[in-house]
Amino acid sequence: MQRTNIYLDEDQLRALKYLAAEERQSLADLVRRAVNDYLAKRLAGDTEWRQHFDRLIERIHGRTPEDVTPEEIESDITAAREEVRQAHRARRC
Repeated sequence: MQRTNIYLDEDQLRALKYLAAEERQSLADLVRRAVNDYLAKRLAGDTEWRQHFDRLIERIHGRTPEDVTPEEIESDITAAREEVRQAHRARRC
């Protein structure tokens, strides 16, 4: 997991803190859950992205020796994500 900063207005932050307290979870957990829900909805119909991601996971599992570091795996994932973003940008033009 990586740390990131986001900027919220006072009302947003107040509402999130209220919901987090009401659900007895941390603000970070609530935000992660909201981001996961958003991504699931946004990517639900993007079968090309899903197929590319599945192929990436298969490649990683098929060629990952036990001594490969998480950093190396993260680098592969980052490169694949950028490749997909570039393909999406190219289709928009």
